[in-house]
Amino acid sequence: MSVDKRPDGKYRARVRQYAGGPEATKHFKRKVDADRWEAEQRTAIARGTYLTADQLRITLGQYVAAHLARQMWRERTVDLARNALGRAEAHFGSSRPLSAIRRSDVESYVVKLSKDLAPSTVRVQFQHFRTLMRSALADGIIAGDPTMKIKMPASAPDTLVVPSPEQVGGLIEAASEMFGTAVLLGAQVGLRVGEAQGLAVSDIDFLRRTINVRRQLDGRSTALLLGPTKTAASTRSIPVPRPLLDALALHVERHGPGRDDVLLHNGGEYLSDNRFTQQWRAAQVGIGLKAGALRFHWLRHSFASSLI
Repeated sequence: MSVDKRPDGKYRARVRQYAGGPEATKHFKRKVDADRWEAEQRTAIARGTYLTADQLRITLGQYVAAHLARQMWRERTVDLARNALGRAEAHFGSSRPLSAIRRSDVESYVVKLSKDLAPSTVRVQFQHFRTLMRSALADGIIAGDPTMKIKMPASAPDTLVVPSPEQVGGLIEAASEMFGTAVLLGAQVGLRVGEAQGLAVSDIDFLRRTINVRRQLDGRSTALLLGPTKTAASTRSIPVPRPLLDALALHVERHGPGRDDVLLHNGGEYLSDNRFTQQWRAAQVGIGLKAGALRFHWLRHSFASSLI
C-alpha cells in the first residue's frame, strides 16, 4: 500500500487486500485525497469490509440467478422465492450492484410492499430478499447486511377459531361424499390440505388403526406433484378410532383409489387446490355460512381440542 507521484503530476494510490493479491489503484490530483483513499482502503481491509472491483460490479440480477440455481429447495419454494426476488429486482433494478443497496433503500422497499400487500405477505417477500442479502454477505460480495433490523408492518393478532362439533358434523353432511372424507381427515386426524390431498390408501393401516402421513400434494402449481411433508416433524403416524376407519373403508369401497393410490381424487386425478377450495366453500354455504367464513386449517383446532 503506497501513494506515489506520477510523471503527469497526479498521485497514484495502490492497495492489495493480501500479499500477492490483485492490486487496486486510483489516481488523484491532490496527494491529500490519495492519502485519504489509501487510508480508507487500509481500514476496510483491517475490518474485513474491503471489496474488490469485481465484487463491487456484481448486480442484483446476476446474484439472484446464481442464488436460486444453487438452492436445494422444493419446486414450490423456488417458485415463491423467484416471485419475491423478481419483485425486488423490479424495485431496485436488476442491473444495480448489490453493494449499492443501502438500508434506507430496503426500508423504502418494505414501505412500498406494505401499500400493495398484506402484512404477512410482506414478511414472506422480505424474508426471501433478506436470505439473498445474507448469502451475499457470507460470500463476501457485500460488506454489511442492509436488511438488518428492518421494521415490518404490524398485523392484527390471529383469532383462534375452533369449529364446533355441530359445525363439523354439518360440514360433513353438506359436503359431497368425496369431500366429506376430507372434512373427516381434517377434524379427526388433523391433516393439512396438502396432506389430505396426498394421503394414499396404503397410508391407512386398518389393522393397527393408524394413518401414516408420509407425503403431501402441491396443488397450487399447474403441475400437481406429490412430495415430502411440510417439515420432517410433519411426517407422523396418528392413531384413529374404529368409526373413522370404517368410514374410510366405505370411501375406498365406493370410490377406489385415484392416481398414485391417493384417497381423495377428482375422477381418478389429483384433487387440485382450486377444486378443493370449491368443495370447501360449497360445504360452508350448505350449512348457512358465508363462503370463506371458515378455513380448512381450523379443523386442526377441532382435532387438537378433541385430544385435550
